[in-house]
Formats: sequence, C-alpha cells, structure tokens
Amino acid sequence: MTRMIVLAATGFGLMLQAAMTDPIMADEIRHTSFATPLIGTWAQSAEFCAKNDKSNFAISAANYIGPDGACAVEVIVETAGSHGTNYSVRGRCSASPQDRPHVVNVIMRPEGADQMSIGRSFADLKPYQRCPAKP
Repeated sequence: MTRMIVLAATGFGLMLQAAMTDPIMADEIRHTSFATPLIGTWAQSAEFCAKNDKSNFAISAANYIGPDGACAVEVIVETAGSHGTNYSVRGRCSASPQDRPHVVNVIMRPEGADQMSIGRSFADLKPYQRCPAKP
C-alpha cells in the first residue's frame, strides 16, 4: 500500500511539474499599462491625424481614447504571434461622462516603429500610423 501511495505522489508531482512548465501558459504576459512604444496618437492616415478623427486612438500609460470614447485599461494581455507581438486590451469605456461604462476589447499589433494594426478582432485589424506630436 505504501508503494502505491509513493507512486501516486510521484506521478502527481510529475503531472504538477508538467502543468507548471506548460509553454502555453508562459506565452501570456499581463499588464495594467501600455508599453512605452505604443503611447501616442494613432490614426489611419495623416489626414485623420490633422482632423482629430473619431477613429483615432490616443494612448497614454493606463488609458486610451478611441472610437468607443474614453477608456480605462483593465488588463492588457501580451502574446507572441506569427506577425509579432499582439496586445489584447480590455478597457472600460464611456463615450461621455454621463454614459454608463461598458467593456471594450481591442487588439493592437505593432507593425514597426510608427505603424500599428488595431481592431476588435484579427479579421478586423486596420493599419494605423503614429501621428506627429502636437506642440
């Protein structure tokens, strides 16, 4: 009987160790603020930068303003993808101070120093460019 318990404990230990080192779990990194290279204003064109278009995203450390209004970051999940790093952003957004906040999920994928794709899903990703800093 003792031998069976030792084997069971050893088997459980191996199973526990395998679960703790599972590479799937190691690929997700959670943040509560944006990475520095993502901070700034992003638009689909230079013309939209100048017009302050509603499709623009203005990203600061823990907040962003986008098509859904002003959003406070709840969590940002960073994952590696075949096209580079993906950031899945969950924000609590309000279009105006009187509005009841609602949850919005957005995917952001940097495509270079001043290029990024943004959308609600991978199928919906649209190209954005960094807007020049306003004086």
